[in-house]
Amino acid sequence: MEKDKVLDETKMSRKKEVQSLVRIMTPEEIEKQFLPELQAVSSNLFSILKALSLRKDNLGREICFALSKEVDRVETFLDDYGATHNKKFFYFRELVASIRWMDIAIFHAVHIQARIDSYTLALTAKEKKQFLSELQQATSFYVSNLLRLGKALQEEARKLNLALPEGSYQGSHALGLERKSLPADLGEESVGNQQQVVIEILKKFLEIVEDFSFYTDSIRTPDDITEEGLENFRSGFNRIQSLYDSYLKNTRAENQLPELKKVRGHVSVPLHLLEIGRALVHFYERHSNRIRLDYFSSKIAHLVDKTEIRDNVKNFILKKAVKFVSIGKEVSSIIFRSMGSDPEEYILETKALVIPGYRIEDFHIRPIMPLTQIASRYNTDSYLFFNRNKYNLKSAIELAIAIPDIRETLSVENAVIMVRGPRKAVNEIISFLAEKCGAYEKAISRELLEIQSARLDRGVRKG
Repeated sequence: MEKDKVLDETKMSRKKEVQSLVRIMTPEEIEKQFLPELQAVSSNLFSILKALSLRKDNLGREICFALSKEVDRVETFLDDYGATHNKKFFYFRELVASIRWMDIAIFHAVHIQARIDSYTLALTAKEKKQFLSELQQATSFYVSNLLRLGKALQEEARKLNLALPEGSYQGSHALGLERKSLPADLGEESVGNQQQVVIEILKKFLEIVEDFSFYTDSIRTPDDITEEGLENFRSGFNRIQSLYDSYLKNTRAENQLPELKKVRGHVSVPLHLLEIGRALVHFYERHSNRIRLDYFSSKIAHLVDKTEIRDNVKNFILKKAVKFVSIGKEVSSIIFRSMGSDPEEYILETKALVIPGYRIEDFHIRPIMPLTQIASRYNTDSYLFFNRNKYNLKSAIELAIAIPDIRETLSVENAVIMVRGPRKAVNEIISFLAEKCGAYEKAISRELLEIQSARLDRGVRKG
């Protein structure tokens, strides 16, 4: 009994120690400790916001980077003190977070403008000028939103009795973005067969371009655009850029195939456009009143027009990104020809096919299994999509799983399937299915696009 009593007392003592790690601040502590610390930690942020209000459209990457650094400092401080759960400081914290995402959008817009001459783009002078003009208009829109958020933050600071600094940010070379690098003199021998490397990277690029095209085509309204969807493709293009820089940049292949640099450019611009889009959609989803209908979200929604944010992402960000990657797809065809390869064996295409229900007896494993032989003749994979599932046509096992599912539908109605792969393979597959079971092509509808897009996002595969 005595031993149990000692154990209980020990547990109670430890529990008290844990509880004492978090203590609710008193009004006096908030006034005399928290507010002075908040004023000190946010001083640089307000100096930068003041400088931004003076510069307006004349922004550079340095000041955006400095703003990002200070926003992170203030937001971390507020989160450490639990401002996300405090009625008095929640709006202040939400404004800081909103500024972060608008700043990210501006940074990448300015980055494109600063770097576009260094990208090798397959654009005419007129097309380039038009794009830069539209990008500048979009940047001005982002900046105007940031300035309104910054002004609201300063007004909220005054309500909290925070003293704002008189001076403004003057800039610092220490915050510059220049990065030093060792000479890129590693020989191309270290990456083996350069032509095969080129083919593999182009295949990955073409695959994500096809997925991205389906995703954008399936968007009916701006509300269909989600941060998750944009992040999926942003990270995909980022991987392509990293692969290119790791295995092709400054190699003999890049020198011998000058069009390669154009592909790199037509990956980089969409990548930064999607960075902008992701930041704007994050703001829209998390800090406007789209989901949360609380008082503070409504106040922020009055500062930034969410309809204009959504329209900008749909009608500028995504449209321009699609245009750039589509041109990159055309350039890829040129590269394949330069290497003596047939682009039709690599450029992807997606077709929808209808299998008539009355041909169910013709659609079973023995006559359909040769599809795997057709698909296996090509270096690039071909896929069959049906009933929200994705099957690799090179795999006999996956095809054997797909056929009974399709037959189940054929027992009551026509079955609609989608086939994606290199153009040559897709054409062979269509001819084969037309001969074996009377399949015929069908226009790809919005519904099919949405189903395909959902599959791509979720990576669903049966079996």
